[in-house]
Amino acid sequence: MGNKKYVIIAVMALICISSGVTGYFVAINHVKQSYQKNSESPDITFEDSDIPDSPVLSVPNKITPSTKMVYEYYYPDEGSTKVAEEAPPYFMLGLSFDDMVKYYTNWDIVSFSPQEVIMRKTVYGKDSQKYIVGERDGYITVYYEEDGRKSSIKEITSINANGLSESEREKLKEGFSVVGDYSLNRVLENYSS
Repeated sequence: MGNKKYVIIAVMALICISSGVTGYFVAINHVKQSYQKNSESPDITFEDSDIPDSPVLSVPNKITPSTKMVYEYYYPDEGSTKVAEEAPPYFMLGLSFDDMVKYYTNWDIVSFSPQEVIMRKTVYGKDSQKYIVGERDGYITVYYEEDGRKSSIKEITSINANGLSESEREKLKEGFSVVGDYSLNRVLENYSS
C-alpha cells in the first residue's frame, strides 16, 4: 500500500507540473497574440521572440519642454556668430522637424532631436546698427535710428500690431530703441510668436 501511495503522488505531481507548463505556454501565447492585435499605435513595438518582452517605446522626434533650443546668428560681414540658448517657447512644443522647416523658412535647422534643436540664421549688416521699433498702418515697423530719432524705414513687417496687448501697442506707438541685428531679430521673433 505504501508504494501505491508514492506512485499516485508521483503521477499527481507529474500531472500538475505538465499542466502548469502547458498552461504557462498557452497563457504566454495568448498574451502575445493579444498585444499584437491591440498594438496599432506606431510608437509601441514588440521584439520578435517566443516569449513577449516588455514593449519598447520609441520616443517621438518632437520638441519637448526639456529640449534645449540653440539659436545661432551668423554675421558674414563681421565673420562672427552669436549663440543664444533657451528653453523652447510654448508654441514650439510638439513640433517635429518637418513642422520647424515649414514654419521657420528663414532659418536653417542644423540639428533636430528631442534633446536639442540648433537653428541658424544669416544676418547681413552690422551688429552695432541702432533701430527704433514702432508701428505704422497697424503693422510693426523697423526704422533706422539717427541721433535718437527715427530716420528711414528699414522694414514694415507682416506682424499685425492690433493683435497685441494694449500696453504693447502703446509701447510700439512711442517706439523703442534696439541696438544690433541680433537684438532686433529677437524682438521681432517674440512679437511674431
